[in-house]
Amino acid sequence: MAVLSATAQKDMRQLWVDMPDSIVQYLNNTKRTEMVDFYDMGVKAETTNRLASPTVLDTLTTHYAHILLNEAARMQLALLDTDKGDSIICMVRTFLGEAPESVISFYNTNWQPLDANDYLESIDTLLLLQRPDTMDMDTYNKLVALIDPIMIEACYNPGEKAIEFQLSTPFVTKEERRRLECIRMQRKVKWNGKKFI
Repeated sequence: MAVLSATAQKDMRQLWVDMPDSIVQYLNNTKRTEMVDFYDMGVKAETTNRLASPTVLDTLTTHYAHILLNEAARMQLALLDTDKGDSIICMVRTFLGEAPESVISFYNTNWQPLDANDYLESIDTLLLLQRPDTMDMDTYNKLVALIDPIMIEACYNPGEKAIEFQLSTPFVTKEERRRLECIRMQRKVKWNGKKFI
């Protein structure tokens, strides 16, 4: 029974190929399989998607994949073992517009959606900001007011099984962005077998 259970577990390679076409509608099963084949051959795992733009699978391990979907989006997939003995998929999808903005989703290994609130607490914007001791409150408040709309970039770190968050700063000048660097903070949450904390 143990042998059958072990062989039935899916790795990231299989999960990527089996991913429903509805998740990335311009990248079907044939294209995803082609990319894995290229990756296995040691050549650039690139394909032309249905939007006639390149998609590149640049990292693929047993538990992780990083995909440049197109010029405007990237995707990270992490296969996370849980303390219940099963696994779930964490997807971090980042849209690269005026500034990066990420959406995080969770699935079981049959690609059925899971409630993200069960695996990740919402990130308070204020946790991504910090006023330096040398900065007066008025200056700090003026800088905070520049951050509109609120957009958060997330990046999964496979080595640490952690997600790193930081505020994006769209629609600001180069000088304003430089000043905002003084108050922006990066926050990290780590997977503990139940959720990211």
